[in-house]
Parts: sequence; C-alpha cells; structure tokens
Amino acid sequence: MAIDYTDIDEVVNDFQLMIDDTSYDKEAQIYQLRLLALQGLRELKFDIEQEVKTTTFAVDSTTLQCTLPSDYVKLLRVGYKNDEGDFVPLGSNPDLSLDSSVASQVNDDTYDENNPYYHVDLGKKFGVGGGKNSLGYYRLNRNDNTVNFSSDVAGKTVFLEYISDGVSHEMPRDHVIRLKFNGADSTFPIINETILRLPKINDAAASETFTFSTTQTTTASTSIFFEVGDDDETIAERFSTLINEGYPTYRVDPYNTNLVASQSGNEVILTYNNSTILPLEITKSNFNGNTTGDDRPLVSEMELVQLGVAGNVPRVHKFCEEALRCYIYYKYIQRKRGIPANEKQMAKRAYYNEKRLARARMMNFSKETAMQTSRKAFKQSPKL
Repeated sequence: MAIDYTDIDEVVNDFQLMIDDTSYDKEAQIYQLRLLALQGLRELKFDIEQEVKTTTFAVDSTTLQCTLPSDYVKLLRVGYKNDEGDFVPLGSNPDLSLDSSVASQVNDDTYDENNPYYHVDLGKKFGVGGGKNSLGYYRLNRNDNTVNFSSDVAGKTVFLEYISDGVSHEMPRDHVIRLKFNGADSTFPIINETILRLPKINDAAASETFTFSTTQTTTASTSIFFEVGDDDETIAERFSTLINEGYPTYRVDPYNTNLVASQSGNEVILTYNNSTILPLEITKSNFNGNTTGDDRPLVSEMELVQLGVAGNVPRVHKFCEEALRCYIYYKYIQRKRGIPANEKQMAKRAYYNEKRLARARMMNFSKETAMQTSRKAFKQSPKL
C-alpha cells in the first residue's frame, strides 16, 4: 500500500513528542493542536495540493440540478465522458435560469410580441451570437449549493471535477450481518466438510470460506469442528468462539480482530469493525451456506442488518507534512503574550519556507510535458 499520505492524528502525535520543558508550546492541549492541524491542512490543500476529486451525478429531469458534495470548495469543470475515455466539458452559461419551475415569458417566435426582436425577422439580429454548445450548459448556484443545467442535460449522467477542502470526512460505520444456524441433529442434519462463505473483511470483491468438519485434523482459523448430534445452538456457539478466540490450545489466533461475533441461541451477529474497504455486500446467491453437492443448509437465515461505511480521515501528503508541523507551531505562538518577537518571526519564516519547498516538490510539470504540449497541435501533411 502506498504511504504518500499521513493521517492528521499521527502528525499531531509526532508534534507532541517534540515538545519538552523548554518549548514555547509546552502548554498546548491536544484539542488545540488538532484544530490548528485541520486549519493548516485546509490551507495547504488550497495552495499546494489542490486535491481534485471526481463525482458522478444523474441530472434530475424536473429540477435540472444536482447537489454539490459536502467537501466542495471550487468547481473545475463539468462534462461528459466520450467513447475514448476523454472528458468533454459542458459550457458555462451565466444567464441560465436558476429556477426551472418558472414558466418561460420570452420566446424566439418572430411573430410573437413577447419576442424582444419582434418584427425584425427580415434581417439579422445584431449582437446575438449564432453559436450554441449542443452538449448543454451549466451554472453554479452557491446559495442553494447546487449546479443547475440546461434542458439538454435532463436525465443524463455528468462528471464533476472539483477541489476538495481535504478536511471533511465520513465517519466509518460497522458492517453487520445476522446468521441463524441449523443443527447437526436428525431434524436439520448437516454433513462433513460443509462450507460457509462470508464477505472478507477489507476486501470488496472477495469472500472467505469457513469449513465445518467432524474430524479435527486442522487448526486453521477458518475451520470449525462439530460432532454429529450437535444442536443449532451448539453449532452457533462453536462458530462464534472460533471468530472471537480462535484455538488458543493450538496457538491459532482469531480469524480477524476487526471481526466480532455475538451469539444468542442459534443466532450469531457478525460485526465488521474499522473496515478500510467496504466488504462484499451479502447476497443469498453468493453466501447461501449450502453444502457442496447437497441441499441441506447450514444457515437457515442470513440477513444484512446494517450496510457498513468504510469512511476516511483527514490526511496530509508527505511533501507537506513538515509544512503542517511548522504551521501548527507558528499559529500557536502567534498571539501568545510573553513570547519573543524574534521567535514568532522565525516560526513564520520556517512555515513559509517549508510551504515553498512543498510547492516545489508537488509540482509535476516536466520537460516531457512541455514538449508534448507544444507538439499537440502539430499535424503531418497528408502523404499521397
């Protein structure tokens, strides 16, 4: 996994480790440092990183508008995606109406008195442009936090590129599944090597296979031992114990510390915690728990109780990490009384020097890019 970003909490913790009894910021509280870190991150995102995000919208045919994302700062462009995968922008129209529900009062009919060019249809209308963007137009509406579109874009899917503040984040939410097990008795018999497939934690496209076996020949963290005649509650308890404890006798760790099982009777509630990637959504076709080549089910019911959210946390690029630490120190002592003016000036210069260095490191314009841009309009003459 790439390590080009660092979480804000890690930056604040590192900053605290550098504080000693001789530091001017020795009385700084953790909440003050985190607040300054978020403010500094936002400033660095605006000036240096300029984190560009892309989101997709389906334009409502009635309102002709879309709501801006919660972390939106500045709109870069709006458009479609063509067959070659290129971005085709829409036109910006500052005269576009922001309320599509209002009926039109002016039309283009040259024989209608509501047309401002009434009875001038015999000649050209001076000052009126003849060109039109056939793809459609958009206009940003800051008051309603929306993007409004012309009628040409109604019902279509558009791409929006914008600069994010880099601070707003979505809180993670646990992924919860409920299972109801059958027993290995004569009422609901299950056979040896019964397979149960469940979503794999932190993997959106994979599943994990748990094997129920009558012979304890393995001590794998995905193998559950049961005996013929065990009732449904015993089967559920054995599965729950494996998830939470593993096999301590055989020095086998639990399946995953981010997966917790809670058992009550023949029901088991599985909770996926701290998921960095949302697990594969549960469906009966993928995770039915049936035995291979047999129609006797291990799980009678399987239900998605809560759809999880992976969430994200504020983070800063490695190139801007030192600049952020200098910002925290500079802003903390800036308005403090009793701190020498020379110290404040040194902190200010250190911050802006690190910011300038981070900007130079983040710049990705190269000689190859310049050559490609200069030759972009060059076309060879046809060879006949």
